[in-house]
Amino acid sequence: MRNQRLDDIDPELEKLRGARSVEEDEQTVEEVLLAHLEPLIEDNLIDEVIRPIKSGKEAVVYCCRANETLGGGLIAAKIYRPVERRSFKNDAVYQQGRERGARPDARTLRALGKKTTRGRVHKFSAWIAHEMRTMTLLHQAGADVPEPIERAGPVILMEYFGDEKAPAPVLVGVTLDAGEVETIYQQILRNVEIFLVQHRVHADLSAYNMLYVDDHIIVIDFPQSVDPRYNDEAFELLVRDLKNVNAFFRDYDLEVVDPFYHTLDLWRKHVDPMR
Repeated sequence: MRNQRLDDIDPELEKLRGARSVEEDEQTVEEVLLAHLEPLIEDNLIDEVIRPIKSGKEAVVYCCRANETLGGGLIAAKIYRPVERRSFKNDAVYQQGRERGARPDARTLRALGKKTTRGRVHKFSAWIAHEMRTMTLLHQAGADVPEPIERAGPVILMEYFGDEKAPAPVLVGVTLDAGEVETIYQQILRNVEIFLVQHRVHADLSAYNMLYVDDHIIVIDFPQSVDPRYNDEAFELLVRDLKNVNAFFRDYDLEVVDPFYHTLDLWRKHVDPMR
């Protein structure tokens, strides 16, 4: 009962579309997304959906109350939007190398090549599974990321930061005290290195994808992360990540790393000593 079939998601929306207004259509999408939490309530994983805390182009995140089977307290439920509602740009860049060790069967490969519904559903599922695997890997390695708890269809349950009224703020909306600027910056660099040691580049890192929690940061949103061993664009993606991080700190009195040369140092240390 827990996992609604992913290939049922698009047909549900197709039946409900018709000539609806933008507001009505968006409401319908939200209803479909919330329906994916009902099996989690039935399976005694969550007791209550409290409030939406983030609505993006790729996913919606809700604050939920966990069942005692998960220890109670608050958790976050990230629900991916249906395939046609996602808007990853140039997603082929991020998918390069992901199928190593988990190659689809011949039928799925044909569907991917023809861009059929089956192919789109496979890609949709792969994005979710990739984020779950990456978060698990990084959390176990000691990185400052939410602890992943459970995946059910298009839903990832994970550690929540904040209270019932509001989530922890994203870093971009925080003005840091002078005494914590260097500490926060170094924490970000430490996490970037942990990611690379675990064969991951975030590939969308910025102050918009970090939460500010009790004087430190929590990095979120990993669906676009790449493996530098198998992705030809990983080096440039890490340079871009560091440029985005530095952009947040430009208004502070802080000496930042050079994105290219810092990436080069990390690359020679953890990826390719001959670069």
